Amino acid sequence: MLLCTPLIAGLAGSSADAATVTFDTSRCPQSKAWADAAQALGREWYPRLGNLMTSSGDKPLPDVTVVVNPEFKGVAAASGSAIEIAAEWVTRHPEDSRGALIHELVHVVQAYPPGQEGWLTEGIADYFRYAVYESRPLSEFPRPEKPRGYLDSYQVAAGFLFWLECGPAPGIVRQLNTALRLGQYQESLFSDRTGHSVSDLWNRYLADFKSQTDTQTELPREPRIWRHARGSFERQPDSTWSEVENGKPRWQFTETARTPHSIELFDAGRNIRLKITAQSVQLATKNGWSPLYSGRWSPASSEKPSAH
Repeated sequence: MLLCTPLIAGLAGSSADAATVTFDTSRCPQSKAWADAAQALGREWYPRLGNLMTSSGDKPLPDVTVVVNPEFKGVAAASGSAIEIAAEWVTRHPEDSRGALIHELVHVVQAYPPGQEGWLTEGIADYFRYAVYESRPLSEFPRPEKPRGYLDSYQVAAGFLFWLECGPAPGIVRQLNTALRLGQYQESLFSDRTGHSVSDLWNRYLADFKSQTDTQTELPREPRIWRHARGSFERQPDSTWSEVENGKPRWQFTETARTPHSIELFDAGRNIRLKITAQSVQLATKNGWSPLYSGRWSPASSEKPSAH
C-alpha cells in the first residue's frame, strides 16, 4: 500500500488541452524567471489536471491568469480563473511556490458551487499537489490520531484520500469531485463505495499506519546539528537554534516542541515555524507541513554532506 502511485496520464483529446495559463509579473519583474518556468509547468499540468478531474460533458476549462503580487499576504489563492501568488514567497521558496500553483490550479478546475465540503475541497487540491504532482509517499502525509481527523483538511485529508485510492476505493477522488461539481455530494458516497462510514474508514486508515508510526526514525541522543546542501541548523548554548548559511548564523529560532522523532522551531520575527525530522526540514503553511530541505543529523565534528 505504501508504494501506491496515483494515475497521472491524461485523457487524450479532452477540451482541457485548449486551456492556457499566463503569468503577469508587471508588478514584480524580478519574478519573471520563476514565472517563465512556472508557465511551462502550467502548460503541462493544467490540462492534465482537467483531464484527470473532469468528465465528458463538463464545460471547457477557462484560461487562467496568474498574478505575482508583491502586496499579497499569504502564499497563493484562486478566485474563479484568476490566481494570485505572493512575490515574497516566490523569491524565498520557488519550489514550494510551484507546488502552490498546482494546488490553486486544482481549485480552478474544481469550480464547485458555494457551500461544498471545505475539507474535501482542500483535500482534493492537496491530493493532486502532493500525491500526484510531487509524488509524495503515502507514509509522509500527516495523520492526527483523533476522531474525524480528516476534517483537518489539506494534507491530512489528502493523505486519507490517497489511502482510499490505494485500496478501499480506487477512483473515489474523481467520483467525489464530480459529485461536488454538481452540488450532489452526500457523505453516504463513502459507505456506498466501501460499505463503511467515512469515520470508520478514517479509523482503519490510522490503524494501517500505527505500526509504522511506532518505528519512525528517532532523534539523535543529543541533537545539535542538522545539515543540508545549502547550510545547517545548529543548536546554541542557550538552547536556541540558528540557521547557518555560508558558515555564518543568519536566522534565530526558539525550540517550541520536541517528540522522539522531531523538533519544532519558531522564528517570532518572521512568523515562521519549522519542523526538523531525520531526513527533512519542513515549513508550516496554511496547507500543513511542506518540505523545504533534504539532509541529515550529524555530529558537530563531521564534514558538510554532499548536495542532495
